[in-house]
Amino acid sequence: MVTPLLARADTVVSQTPNATRMETSRYDRQLRLWGDEGQARLASARVCAIGATPATCEALKNLILGGIATFTLCDRLEVGSGFDASHEHLAGELFEVTLDDASRRRGEDKCIGQALVEALVALNPKTTKGYYDGACPESKARDSYEEFYKRYDAVIVATDAVSNEALCRLAKTCETNNIPLATARACGLYGEVRTCAGTRWAVERVTPEGSTMMDLRLTSPWSDLSAYVEMKTCDLERLDEAAFKHVPFVALLAHATKQCASRDRRAVRDALATMRRGVDEENFDEAMANARYAWTDTGAVTEEIMRLIDDERARQPSATSDKYWFLVAGLRAFIEREGCLPLEGSIPDMTSTTESYVELQRLYADKAAKDAAAVRRNALDAANRAGVANPEEFIPEGDTNTFCKNCRNVRVLSWRPLEEELLASKETRGFVAESAQSALEDPAKAMSLYIFVAFRARNSFSDDKKRLPGVFTSSTADSVDDLVKEDASVLQTLMMEWFESMGIILTAEQTEMASNVAYETARYGSSQLNPVGAILGGIMSQELIKIITRQYTPMQNRLIYDGVRGTTQQLF
Repeated sequence: MVTPLLARADTVVSQTPNATRMETSRYDRQLRLWGDEGQARLASARVCAIGATPATCEALKNLILGGIATFTLCDRLEVGSGFDASHEHLAGELFEVTLDDASRRRGEDKCIGQALVEALVALNPKTTKGYYDGACPESKARDSYEEFYKRYDAVIVATDAVSNEALCRLAKTCETNNIPLATARACGLYGEVRTCAGTRWAVERVTPEGSTMMDLRLTSPWSDLSAYVEMKTCDLERLDEAAFKHVPFVALLAHATKQCASRDRRAVRDALATMRRGVDEENFDEAMANARYAWTDTGAVTEEIMRLIDDERARQPSATSDKYWFLVAGLRAFIEREGCLPLEGSIPDMTSTTESYVELQRLYADKAAKDAAAVRRNALDAANRAGVANPEEFIPEGDTNTFCKNCRNVRVLSWRPLEEELLASKETRGFVAESAQSALEDPAKAMSLYIFVAFRARNSFSDDKKRLPGVFTSSTADSVDDLVKEDASVLQTLMMEWFESMGIILTAEQTEMASNVAYETARYGSSQLNPVGAILGGIMSQELIKIITRQYTPMQNRLIYDGVRGTTQQLF
Protein backbone atom coordinates (compact mmCIF):
# COMPACT_ATOMS: atom_id res chain seq x y z
CA MET A 1 0.00 0.00 0.00
CA VAL A 2 1.20 3.50 -0.79
CA THR A 3 0.52 5.93 2.02
CA PRO A 4 0.63 9.64 1.10
CA LEU A 5 2.79 11.99 3.13
CA LEU A 6 0.55 14.98 3.80
CA ALA A 7 0.45 17.69 6.42
CA ARG A 8 -1.30 16.76 9.66
CA ALA A 9 -4.82 18.13 10.08
CA ASP A 10 -3.61 20.69 12.61
CA THR A 11 -1.71 22.44 9.82
CA VAL A 12 -3.66 24.99 7.80
CA VAL A 13 -2.98 24.40 4.12
CA SER A 14 -2.48 27.44 1.91
CA GLN A 15 -4.40 27.61 -1.34
CA THR A 16 -4.20 29.60 -4.53
CA PRO A 17 -6.97 32.15 -5.20
CA ASN A 18 -8.45 29.96 -7.96
CA ALA A 19 -8.43 26.92 -5.70
CA THR A 20 -9.96 28.97 -2.91
CA ARG A 21 -12.81 30.13 -5.16
CA MET A 22 -13.41 26.56 -6.31
CA GLU A 23 -13.45 25.24 -2.74
CA THR A 24 -15.76 28.05 -1.63
CA SER A 25 -18.23 27.16 -4.36
CA ARG A 26 -18.04 23.43 -3.66
CA TYR A 27 -18.23 23.64 0.13
CA ASP A 28 -20.36 26.76 0.53
CA ARG A 29 -22.83 25.27 3.04
CA GLN A 30 -20.27 23.68 5.33
CA LEU A 31 -18.02 26.75 5.23
CA ARG A 32 -20.89 28.56 6.91
CA LEU A 33 -20.65 26.03 9.73
CA TRP A 34 -16.91 25.81 10.39
CA GLY A 35 -15.30 28.52 8.25
CA ASP A 36 -12.11 28.59 6.17
CA GLU A 37 -9.77 27.39 8.92
CA GLY A 38 -12.02 24.50 9.83
CA GLN A 39 -12.27 23.49 6.17
CA ALA A 40 -8.49 23.73 5.78
CA ARG A 41 -7.99 21.36 8.72
CA LEU A 42 -10.53 18.96 7.26
CA ALA A 43 -8.95 19.21 3.81
CA SER A 44 -5.59 18.01 5.16
CA ALA A 45 -7.02 15.17 7.26
CA ARG A 46 -6.02 11.55 6.62
CA VAL A 47 -8.44 8.90 7.84
CA CYS A 48 -7.96 5.18 8.46
CA ALA A 49 -11.14 3.08 8.46
CA ILE A 50 -11.18 -0.55 9.62
CA GLY A 51 -13.94 -2.84 8.43
CA ALA A 52 -16.09 -2.90 5.30
CA THR A 53 -19.44 -2.24 7.00
CA PRO A 54 -22.39 0.10 6.43
CA ALA A 55 -21.35 2.28 9.38
CA THR A 56 -17.77 2.57 8.09
CA CYS A 57 -18.88 3.46 4.58
CA GLU A 58 -21.40 6.03 5.80
CA ALA A 59 -18.77 7.72 7.97
CA LEU A 60 -16.28 7.74 5.11
CA LYS A 61 -18.91 9.04 2.68
CA ASN A 62 -19.63 12.04 4.91
CA LEU A 63 -15.95 12.79 5.46
CA ILE A 64 -15.15 12.43 1.75
CA LEU A 65 -17.97 14.75 0.78
CA GLY A 66 -16.61 17.11 3.42
CA GLY A 67 -13.29 17.17 1.57
CA ILE A 68 -10.76 15.09 3.54
CA ALA A 69 -7.39 14.58 1.83
CA THR A 70 -7.08 10.78 1.89
CA PHE A 71 -8.54 7.67 3.45
CA THR A 72 -7.36 4.09 3.75
CA LEU A 73 -9.85 1.25 4.08
CA CYS A 74 -8.51 -1.78 5.95
CA ASP A 75 -10.66 -4.85 5.30
CA ARG A 76 -9.93 -7.07 8.27
CA LEU A 77 -12.44 -9.89 7.66
CA GLU A 78 -10.18 -12.87 7.03
CA VAL A 79 -11.22 -15.88 4.97
CA GLY A 80 -12.23 -18.70 7.29
CA SER A 81 -12.44 -16.45 10.38
CA GLY A 82 -16.07 -17.27 11.10
CA PHE A 83 -17.25 -13.80 10.10
CA ASP A 84 -18.77 -14.70 6.73
CA ALA A 85 -15.51 -13.98 4.93
CA SER A 86 -16.97 -14.32 1.45
CA HIS A 87 -18.48 -10.84 1.89
CA GLU A 88 -21.48 -11.82 -0.23
CA HIS A 89 -23.83 -10.59 2.49
CA LEU A 90 -22.39 -7.11 2.06
CA ALA A 91 -24.09 -6.77 -1.32
CA GLY A 92 -27.32 -6.42 0.63
CA GLU A 93 -25.82 -4.08 3.21
CA LEU A 94 -23.72 -1.68 1.14
CA PHE A 95 -24.97 0.57 -1.64
CA GLU A 96 -21.41 0.95 -2.91
CA VAL A 97 -20.88 -2.63 -4.14
CA THR A 98 -22.58 -5.15 -6.38
CA LEU A 99 -23.01 -8.86 -5.84
CA ASP A 100 -20.14 -9.50 -8.26
CA ASP A 101 -17.88 -7.23 -6.20
CA ALA A 102 -18.92 -8.84 -2.92
CA SER A 103 -18.41 -12.42 -4.16
CA ARG A 104 -14.76 -11.85 -5.07
CA ARG A 105 -12.18 -12.91 -2.54
CA ARG A 106 -8.92 -11.32 -1.65
CA GLY A 107 -6.27 -11.97 -4.29
CA GLU A 108 -8.56 -11.59 -7.27
CA ASP A 109 -8.44 -8.68 -9.71
CA LYS A 110 -10.64 -6.44 -7.58
CA CYS A 111 -11.86 -7.54 -4.17
CA ILE A 112 -14.63 -6.04 -2.05
CA GLY A 113 -12.31 -3.51 -0.39
CA GLN A 114 -10.97 -2.19 -3.68
CA ALA A 115 -14.47 -1.91 -5.12
CA LEU A 116 -15.56 0.04 -2.06
CA VAL A 117 -12.63 2.42 -2.29
CA GLU A 118 -13.32 3.14 -5.97
CA ALA A 119 -16.99 3.83 -5.27
CA LEU A 120 -16.21 6.12 -2.33
CA VAL A 121 -13.51 8.08 -4.16
CA ALA A 122 -16.00 8.72 -6.97
CA LEU A 123 -18.02 10.84 -4.53
CA ASN A 124 -15.35 13.56 -4.52
CA PRO A 125 -12.59 12.59 -6.95
CA LYS A 126 -11.12 16.10 -7.29
CA THR A 127 -10.31 16.33 -3.59
CA THR A 128 -10.00 12.93 -1.94
CA LYS A 129 -7.66 10.01 -2.66
CA GLY A 130 -8.46 6.52 -1.45
CA TYR A 131 -6.32 3.48 -0.68
CA TYR A 132 -7.08 -0.13 0.13
CA ASP A 133 -5.04 -2.18 2.60
CA GLY A 134 -5.83 -5.87 2.94
CA ALA A 135 -3.30 -6.35 5.74
CA CYS A 136 -4.23 -6.70 9.39
CA PRO A 137 -2.68 -3.91 11.48
CA GLU A 138 -3.00 -6.06 14.61
CA SER A 139 -0.52 -8.55 13.20
CA LYS A 140 2.27 -5.98 12.99
CA ALA A 141 5.08 -5.73 15.51
CA ARG A 142 4.69 -3.06 18.17
CA ASP A 143 6.87 -0.44 16.47
CA SER A 144 5.39 -0.92 12.99
CA TYR A 145 1.89 -1.11 14.49
CA GLU A 146 2.26 2.33 16.04
CA GLU A 147 3.96 3.74 12.95
CA PHE A 148 1.04 2.51 10.84
CA TYR A 149 -1.51 4.56 12.80
CA LYS A 150 0.74 7.61 13.26
CA ARG A 151 0.23 8.32 9.55
CA TYR A 152 -3.39 9.27 10.16
CA ASP A 153 -5.33 12.12 11.72
CA ALA A 154 -8.38 10.02 12.62
CA VAL A 155 -9.23 6.32 12.91
CA ILE A 156 -12.63 4.65 12.45
CA VAL A 157 -13.45 1.13 13.64
CA ALA A 158 -16.91 -0.25 12.94
CA THR A 159 -16.54 -4.02 12.64
CA ASP A 160 -17.13 -7.05 14.84
CA ALA A 161 -13.79 -8.51 13.77
CA VAL A 162 -11.89 -6.32 16.27
CA SER A 163 -11.91 -7.75 19.79
CA ASN A 164 -12.29 -5.63 22.91
CA GLU A 165 -8.61 -6.17 23.76
CA ALA A 166 -7.51 -5.09 20.28
CA LEU A 167 -9.81 -2.07 20.39
CA CYS A 168 -8.43 -0.95 23.76
CA ARG A 169 -4.88 -1.38 22.46
CA LEU A 170 -5.74 0.78 19.46
CA ALA A 171 -7.37 3.40 21.70
CA LYS A 172 -4.18 3.66 23.77
CA THR A 173 -2.06 4.02 20.64
CA CYS A 174 -4.35 6.75 19.31
CA GLU A 175 -4.37 8.62 22.63
CA THR A 176 -0.56 8.45 22.86
CA ASN A 177 -0.26 9.96 19.37
CA ASN A 178 -3.12 12.46 19.77
CA ILE A 179 -5.26 10.75 17.11
CA PRO A 180 -9.05 10.77 17.56
CA LEU A 181 -10.73 7.37 17.38
CA ALA A 182 -14.40 6.70 16.57
CA THR A 183 -15.80 3.22 17.13
CA ALA A 184 -19.18 1.71 16.38
CA ARG A 185 -20.84 -1.68 16.59
CA ALA A 186 -24.15 -2.64 15.05
CA CYS A 187 -26.35 -5.69 15.27
CA GLY A 188 -29.69 -5.54 13.52
CA LEU A 189 -31.60 -2.61 14.98
CA TYR A 190 -29.17 -2.09 17.85
CA GLY A 191 -26.02 0.01 17.70
CA GLU A 192 -23.49 1.94 19.74
CA VAL A 193 -20.96 4.72 19.05
CA ARG A 194 -18.02 5.83 21.17
CA THR A 195 -15.30 8.40 20.49
CA CYS A 196 -11.89 8.60 22.17
CA ALA A 197 -9.72 11.69 21.88
CA GLY A 198 -7.70 11.93 25.09
CA THR A 199 -7.76 15.55 26.22
CA ARG A 200 -8.77 18.33 23.84
CA TRP A 201 -9.95 21.91 23.89
CA ALA A 202 -13.28 23.13 22.56
CA VAL A 203 -12.60 26.76 21.64
CA GLU A 204 -14.47 27.76 18.49
CA ARG A 205 -18.25 27.86 18.06
CA VAL A 206 -18.87 26.49 21.53
CA THR A 207 -21.64 28.90 22.51
CA PRO A 208 -24.59 26.89 23.91
CA GLU A 209 -27.37 26.35 21.38
CA GLY A 210 -30.03 29.00 21.63
CA SER A 211 -27.80 31.50 23.46
CA THR A 212 -28.29 35.08 22.23
CA MET A 213 -26.30 36.94 24.88
CA MET A 214 -24.19 39.81 23.50
CA ASP A 215 -21.15 41.25 25.26
CA LEU A 216 -22.07 44.95 25.36
CA ARG A 217 -20.57 45.88 28.79
CA LEU A 218 -23.18 48.54 29.53
CA THR A 219 -22.98 47.94 33.29
CA SER A 220 -19.29 48.85 33.31
CA PRO A 221 -18.45 50.77 30.10
CA TRP A 222 -14.81 51.59 29.41
CA SER A 223 -13.79 55.21 28.89
CA ASP A 224 -14.07 55.30 25.09
CA LEU A 225 -17.56 53.79 25.17
CA SER A 226 -18.64 56.26 27.87
CA ALA A 227 -17.36 59.12 25.72
CA TYR A 228 -19.26 57.77 22.70
CA VAL A 229 -22.49 57.52 24.71
CA GLU A 230 -22.05 61.04 26.05
CA MET A 231 -21.46 62.40 22.54
CA LYS A 232 -24.58 60.73 21.16
CA THR A 233 -26.94 61.62 24.02
CA CYS A 234 -25.73 64.95 25.47
CA ASP A 235 -28.15 66.95 23.27
CA LEU A 236 -30.79 64.26 22.82
CA GLU A 237 -33.68 66.70 23.31
CA ARG A 238 -32.37 69.04 20.59
CA LEU A 239 -31.85 66.42 17.88
CA ASP A 240 -34.12 66.62 14.86
CA GLU A 241 -36.49 63.74 14.24
CA ALA A 242 -34.25 61.86 11.78
CA ALA A 243 -31.15 62.06 14.02
CA PHE A 244 -33.21 61.14 17.11
CA LYS A 245 -34.49 57.96 15.44
CA HIS A 246 -30.94 56.89 14.54
CA VAL A 247 -29.26 57.10 17.93
CA PRO A 248 -27.94 53.53 18.47
CA PHE A 249 -29.83 51.59 21.13
CA VAL A 250 -26.54 50.90 22.95
CA ALA A 251 -26.18 54.63 23.61
CA LEU A 252 -29.86 54.94 24.61
CA LEU A 253 -29.58 52.09 27.12
CA ALA A 254 -26.37 53.41 28.65
CA HIS A 255 -27.87 56.92 28.90
CA ALA A 256 -31.10 55.63 30.51
CA THR A 257 -29.09 53.63 33.06
CA LYS A 258 -27.02 56.70 33.92
CA GLN A 259 -30.13 58.89 34.21
CA CYS A 260 -31.93 56.63 36.68
CA ALA A 261 -28.66 55.85 38.50
CA SER A 262 -29.94 52.34 39.04
CA ARG A 263 -29.92 48.88 37.54
CA ASP A 264 -33.50 48.36 38.58
CA ARG A 265 -35.33 46.86 35.62
CA ARG A 266 -38.47 48.93 35.99
CA ALA A 267 -36.49 52.14 36.48
CA VAL A 268 -34.46 51.57 33.29
CA ARG A 269 -37.57 50.80 31.24
CA ASP A 270 -39.36 53.85 32.68
CA ALA A 271 -36.37 56.04 31.80
CA LEU A 272 -36.43 54.76 28.21
CA ALA A 273 -40.19 55.37 27.99
CA THR A 274 -39.71 58.95 29.24
CA MET A 275 -37.05 59.64 26.62
CA ARG A 276 -39.30 58.58 23.71
CA ARG A 277 -41.05 61.12 21.55
CA GLY A 278 -43.47 58.81 19.77
CA VAL A 279 -44.21 55.19 18.85
CA ASP A 280 -42.51 55.06 15.45
CA GLU A 281 -38.94 54.84 16.80
CA GLU A 282 -37.24 51.54 15.98
CA ASN A 283 -34.11 52.38 17.94
CA PHE A 284 -36.18 52.69 21.13
CA ASP A 285 -37.94 49.42 20.32
CA GLU A 286 -34.49 47.81 20.08
CA ALA A 287 -33.47 49.38 23.39
CA MET A 288 -36.57 48.00 25.09
CA ALA A 289 -35.98 44.55 23.58
CA ASN A 290 -32.37 44.58 24.84
CA ALA A 291 -33.00 46.32 28.16
CA ARG A 292 -31.55 43.36 30.07
CA TYR A 293 -28.06 44.51 29.12
CA ALA A 294 -28.54 47.55 31.35
CA TRP A 295 -28.49 45.32 34.43
CA THR A 296 -26.65 42.21 33.16
CA ASP A 297 -22.89 42.19 33.66
CA THR A 298 -21.77 40.43 30.48
CA GLY A 299 -18.12 40.62 31.56
CA ALA A 300 -18.67 38.74 34.81
CA VAL A 301 -16.41 35.78 35.56
CA THR A 302 -18.56 32.64 35.68
CA GLU A 303 -18.09 29.65 37.98
CA GLU A 304 -16.97 27.57 34.99
CA ILE A 305 -14.24 30.09 34.18
CA MET A 306 -13.16 30.20 37.84
CA ARG A 307 -12.79 26.42 37.88
CA LEU A 308 -10.76 26.58 34.67
CA ILE A 309 -8.36 29.31 35.80
CA ASP A 310 -7.94 27.65 39.22
CA ASP A 311 -6.89 24.37 37.58
CA GLU A 312 -3.36 23.42 38.61
CA ARG A 313 -2.45 23.00 34.93
CA ALA A 314 -3.19 26.71 34.45
CA ARG A 315 -1.44 27.80 37.62
CA GLN A 316 1.73 25.83 36.91
CA PRO A 317 1.99 25.17 33.14
CA SER A 318 5.12 23.35 32.03
CA ALA A 319 7.18 23.36 28.84
CA THR A 320 5.15 20.36 27.65
CA SER A 321 1.72 21.88 28.40
CA ASP A 322 -0.81 22.58 25.67
CA LYS A 323 -0.76 26.19 24.47
CA TYR A 324 -4.28 26.72 25.73
CA TRP A 325 -3.15 26.21 29.33
CA PHE A 326 -0.82 29.17 28.84
CA LEU A 327 -3.74 31.16 27.43
CA VAL A 328 -5.79 30.22 30.50
CA ALA A 329 -2.88 31.39 32.65
CA GLY A 330 -2.89 34.65 30.68
CA LEU A 331 -6.65 34.92 31.17
CA ARG A 332 -6.26 34.44 34.93
CA ALA A 333 -3.72 37.27 35.10
CA PHE A 334 -6.06 39.49 33.04
CA ILE A 335 -8.99 38.76 35.37
CA GLU A 336 -6.89 39.45 38.46
CA ARG A 337 -5.95 42.86 37.06
CA GLU A 338 -9.19 43.92 35.32
CA GLY A 339 -11.79 42.05 37.36
CA CYS A 340 -13.66 40.95 34.24
CA LEU A 341 -13.37 38.82 31.11
CA PRO A 342 -11.86 40.11 27.84
CA LEU A 343 -14.38 41.85 25.60
CA GLU A 344 -15.82 39.66 22.86
CA GLY A 345 -15.72 42.53 20.37
CA SER A 346 -18.75 42.25 18.09
CA ILE A 347 -22.04 44.14 18.09
CA PRO A 348 -25.42 43.26 16.58
CA ASP A 349 -27.15 45.01 13.72
CA MET A 350 -29.14 48.03 14.89
CA THR A 351 -30.98 51.09 13.67
CA SER A 352 -28.33 53.76 13.18
CA THR A 353 -26.55 55.87 10.64
CA THR A 354 -23.67 54.15 8.89
CA GLU A 355 -21.14 56.52 10.45
CA SER A 356 -22.41 55.98 13.99
CA TYR A 357 -22.56 52.22 13.59
CA VAL A 358 -19.05 51.96 12.11
CA GLU A 359 -17.66 54.14 14.89
CA LEU A 360 -19.34 51.98 17.55
CA GLN A 361 -18.17 48.83 15.84
CA ARG A 362 -14.60 50.14 15.82
CA LEU A 363 -14.78 50.95 19.54
CA TYR A 364 -15.74 47.39 20.41
CA ALA A 365 -13.21 45.85 18.01
CA ASP A 366 -10.36 48.01 19.30
CA LYS A 367 -11.17 47.24 22.93
CA ALA A 368 -11.36 43.50 22.16
CA ALA A 369 -7.99 43.66 20.38
CA LYS A 370 -6.39 45.42 23.36
CA ASP A 371 -7.81 42.86 25.80
CA ALA A 372 -6.59 39.96 23.63
CA ALA A 373 -3.15 41.53 23.35
CA ALA A 374 -3.00 41.81 27.15
CA VAL A 375 -3.99 38.16 27.56
CA ARG A 376 -1.34 37.13 25.02
CA ARG A 377 1.35 39.12 26.81
CA ASN A 378 0.45 37.34 30.02
CA ALA A 379 0.48 33.98 28.24
CA LEU A 380 3.88 34.67 26.66
CA ASP A 381 5.27 35.62 30.05
CA ALA A 382 4.03 32.31 31.48
CA ALA A 383 5.51 30.43 28.50
CA ASN A 384 8.89 32.13 29.00
CA ARG A 385 8.89 31.24 32.69
CA ALA A 386 8.10 27.61 31.79
CA GLY A 387 10.97 27.46 29.31
CA VAL A 388 8.91 27.07 26.14
CA ALA A 389 10.99 27.41 22.99
CA ASN A 390 9.80 30.16 20.60
CA PRO A 391 6.76 31.29 22.62
CA GLU A 392 5.71 33.73 19.88
CA GLU A 393 5.25 30.84 17.43
CA PHE A 394 3.83 28.52 20.08
CA ILE A 395 1.03 30.95 20.98
CA PRO A 396 -0.10 32.61 17.72
CA GLU A 397 -1.99 35.88 17.80
CA GLY A 398 -4.90 34.35 15.86
CA ASP A 399 -5.37 31.57 18.42
CA THR A 400 -5.32 34.14 21.21
CA ASN A 401 -8.00 36.24 19.52
CA THR A 402 -10.21 33.19 19.01
CA PHE A 403 -9.68 32.09 22.62
CA CYS A 404 -10.60 35.50 24.03
CA LYS A 405 -13.62 35.85 21.76
CA ASN A 406 -15.02 32.53 23.03
CA CYS A 407 -13.55 32.44 26.53
CA ARG A 408 -16.98 32.39 28.22
CA ASN A 409 -17.66 28.95 26.81
CA VAL A 410 -14.17 27.53 26.30
CA ARG A 411 -13.78 24.13 27.89
CA VAL A 412 -11.22 21.38 28.16
CA LEU A 413 -12.66 17.97 27.32
CA SER A 414 -11.33 14.67 28.64
CA TRP A 415 -12.39 11.26 27.38
CA ARG A 416 -12.26 8.30 29.74
CA PRO A 417 -10.04 5.41 28.59
CA LEU A 418 -12.01 2.89 26.55
CA GLU A 419 -10.80 0.00 28.69
CA GLU A 420 -12.67 1.39 31.70
CA GLU A 421 -15.90 0.34 29.99
CA LEU A 422 -14.81 -2.68 27.97
CA LEU A 423 -12.21 -4.24 30.28
CA ALA A 424 -13.23 -2.88 33.67
CA SER A 425 -10.66 -3.64 36.36
CA LYS A 426 -11.17 -3.56 40.13
CA GLU A 427 -9.97 0.05 40.13
CA THR A 428 -12.45 1.23 37.48
CA ARG A 429 -15.32 -1.15 38.13
CA GLY A 430 -16.85 1.14 40.73
CA PHE A 431 -17.56 3.91 38.22
CA VAL A 432 -19.03 1.51 35.66
CA ALA A 433 -21.15 -0.24 38.30
CA GLU A 434 -22.45 3.06 39.67
CA SER A 435 -23.31 4.31 36.19
CA ALA A 436 -25.01 1.01 35.31
CA GLN A 437 -27.07 1.02 38.50
CA SER A 438 -28.12 4.61 37.81
CA ALA A 439 -29.13 3.69 34.25
CA LEU A 440 -31.21 0.75 35.50
CA GLU A 441 -33.14 3.06 37.81
CA ASP A 442 -33.89 5.45 34.93
CA PRO A 443 -36.70 4.07 32.71
CA ALA A 444 -35.37 6.10 29.78
CA LYS A 445 -31.91 4.49 30.01
CA ALA A 446 -32.55 0.95 31.24
CA MET A 447 -33.05 -0.54 27.76
CA SER A 448 -29.91 1.19 26.50
CA LEU A 449 -27.93 -0.45 29.31
CA TYR A 450 -29.27 -3.91 28.33
CA ILE A 451 -28.14 -3.24 24.75
CA PHE A 452 -24.69 -2.16 25.96
CA VAL A 453 -24.32 -5.32 28.04
CA ALA A 454 -25.60 -7.44 25.13
CA PHE A 455 -22.82 -6.07 22.94
CA ARG A 456 -20.27 -6.98 25.63
CA ALA A 457 -21.77 -10.47 25.87
CA ARG A 458 -21.68 -10.72 22.08
CA ASN A 459 -17.96 -9.90 22.13
CA SER A 460 -17.31 -12.58 24.77
CA PHE A 461 -19.34 -15.08 22.76
CA SER A 462 -17.36 -14.46 19.57
CA ASP A 463 -14.04 -14.67 21.44
CA ASP A 464 -15.03 -18.08 22.81
CA LYS A 465 -16.93 -19.61 19.87
CA LYS A 466 -14.92 -17.94 17.05
CA ARG A 467 -18.21 -16.90 15.49
CA LEU A 468 -20.93 -14.38 16.21
CA PRO A 469 -24.15 -15.49 17.92
CA GLY A 470 -26.87 -16.44 15.49
CA VAL A 471 -24.47 -17.12 12.60
CA PHE A 472 -25.39 -20.48 11.08
CA THR A 473 -22.53 -22.79 10.09
CA SER A 474 -22.20 -26.49 9.34
CA SER A 475 -21.01 -27.16 12.89
CA THR A 476 -23.91 -25.41 14.64
CA ALA A 477 -27.50 -26.51 15.34
CA ASP A 478 -29.68 -28.25 12.75
CA SER A 479 -31.94 -25.22 12.21
CA VAL A 480 -31.58 -21.48 12.46
CA ASP A 481 -34.39 -21.26 15.04
CA ASP A 482 -32.66 -23.77 17.30
CA LEU A 483 -29.36 -21.96 16.85
CA VAL A 484 -30.87 -18.59 17.80
CA LYS A 485 -32.46 -20.05 20.94
CA GLU A 486 -29.23 -21.76 22.00
CA ASP A 487 -27.09 -18.71 21.36
CA ALA A 488 -29.62 -16.39 23.03
CA SER A 489 -29.43 -18.55 26.15
CA VAL A 490 -25.64 -18.29 26.17
CA LEU A 491 -25.83 -14.53 25.62
CA GLN A 492 -28.24 -14.14 28.52
CA THR A 493 -25.90 -16.10 30.77
CA LEU A 494 -22.99 -13.87 29.76
CA MET A 495 -25.12 -10.79 30.39
CA MET A 496 -26.03 -12.01 33.88
CA GLU A 497 -22.35 -12.67 34.58
CA TRP A 498 -21.56 -9.08 33.61
CA PHE A 499 -24.22 -7.70 35.95
CA GLU A 500 -23.01 -9.95 38.77
CA SER A 501 -19.43 -8.76 38.24
CA MET A 502 -20.71 -5.24 38.81
CA GLY A 503 -22.53 -6.25 41.96
CA ILE A 504 -25.94 -5.69 40.36
CA ILE A 505 -28.82 -8.08 41.02
CA LEU A 506 -31.63 -7.85 38.47
CA THR A 507 -35.29 -8.20 39.36
CA ALA A 508 -37.46 -10.75 37.56
CA GLU A 509 -38.82 -8.03 35.29
CA GLN A 510 -35.34 -6.72 34.50
CA THR A 511 -34.12 -10.26 33.81
CA GLU A 512 -36.94 -10.75 31.33
CA MET A 513 -36.04 -7.52 29.52
CA ALA A 514 -32.39 -8.58 29.37
CA SER A 515 -33.51 -11.96 27.99
CA ASN A 516 -35.50 -10.25 25.23
CA VAL A 517 -32.48 -8.16 24.23
CA ALA A 518 -30.29 -11.28 24.21
CA TYR A 519 -32.74 -13.06 21.92
CA GLU A 520 -32.95 -10.10 19.52
CA THR A 521 -29.16 -9.87 19.46
CA ALA A 522 -28.83 -13.56 18.58
CA ARG A 523 -31.63 -13.32 16.01
CA TYR A 524 -29.83 -10.52 14.17
CA GLY A 525 -26.69 -12.62 13.75
CA SER A 526 -23.89 -10.75 11.97
CA SER A 527 -26.21 -8.42 10.06
CA GLN A 528 -25.64 -4.68 9.86
CA LEU A 529 -28.69 -3.00 8.38
CA ASN A 530 -27.85 -0.12 6.08
CA PRO A 531 -30.24 2.39 7.73
CA VAL A 532 -28.74 1.63 11.15
CA GLY A 533 -25.23 1.86 9.73
CA ALA A 534 -26.15 5.20 8.16
CA ILE A 535 -27.20 6.56 11.55
CA LEU A 536 -24.12 5.29 13.37
CA GLY A 537 -21.77 6.35 10.58
CA GLY A 538 -23.36 9.77 10.45
CA ILE A 539 -22.80 10.24 14.17
CA MET A 540 -19.18 9.06 13.93
CA SER A 541 -18.36 11.42 11.07
CA GLN A 542 -20.11 14.32 12.80
CA GLU A 543 -18.08 13.84 15.97
CA LEU A 544 -14.82 13.43 14.07
CA ILE A 545 -15.47 16.64 12.13
CA LYS A 546 -15.95 18.49 15.42
CA ILE A 547 -12.62 17.15 16.69
CA ILE A 548 -10.67 17.65 13.45
CA THR A 549 -11.92 21.21 12.91
CA ARG A 550 -11.64 21.95 16.66
CA GLN A 551 -15.09 23.46 16.64
CA TYR A 552 -18.32 22.79 18.51
CA THR A 553 -18.45 20.41 21.47
CA PRO A 554 -17.98 16.72 20.66
CA MET A 555 -19.72 13.86 22.43
CA GLN A 556 -17.67 12.27 25.22
CA ASN A 557 -19.94 9.43 26.31
CA ARG A 558 -21.01 6.16 24.71
CA LEU A 559 -24.17 6.56 22.63
CA ILE A 560 -26.60 3.63 22.39
CA TYR A 561 -29.02 3.47 19.47
CA ASP A 562 -32.21 1.44 19.87
CA GLY A 563 -33.86 1.17 16.47
CA VAL A 564 -36.69 -0.94 17.88
CA ARG A 565 -37.91 1.96 20.00
CA GLY A 566 -36.36 4.76 17.93
CA THR A 567 -34.30 6.20 20.80
CA THR A 568 -30.72 7.20 21.56
CA GLN A 569 -29.17 7.50 25.00
CA GLN A 570 -25.72 8.35 26.29
CA LEU A 571 -24.20 6.11 28.95
CA PHE A 572 -21.10 6.41 31.15
